[in-house]
Amino acid sequence: MPPSRRRVLFEIATVGLPFCVFKVATGLVLLPRVPALGWALIALGVADAVLNVSNAGGVAFTGRRAVPVCLLEAVLSRRRELGTALDVGLAFALVATMVGFGLLRELPATALQGWDAAVVLNVLGAGALRVVSALRARGP
Repeated sequence: MPPSRRRVLFEIATVGLPFCVFKVATGLVLLPRVPALGWALIALGVADAVLNVSNAGGVAFTGRRAVPVCLLEAVLSRRRELGTALDVGLAFALVATMVGFGLLRELPATALQGWDAAVVLNVLGAGALRVVSALRARGP
């Protein structure tokens, strides 16, 4: 598999799917407090997961993404970069909210395990992607 395909699959596994977990988990915590927002985050997380899995299949079998990387990118199709940036900002804001307000303890045990795995993948993935980018920029 070419490096470009591996990189996209790595990004899906360490960025796209963890962001889905952050949305769904936060939605679960918000359901009793603000049901509409909780359900909206769960729906957004599930929709994004479908897009990410579709893209993983597309990249693995055809070498290219099949669909936008997230729902916000799809909705803002004329400003795709803005949609992706807003999605990243949302994911970071959700993580900050959950950690900053001590809401992680309200997650069911299995959801907390998923959250922990998503954080580990996301942090290590971001570091690895940054190192690879720096090495590529430097050249041989």
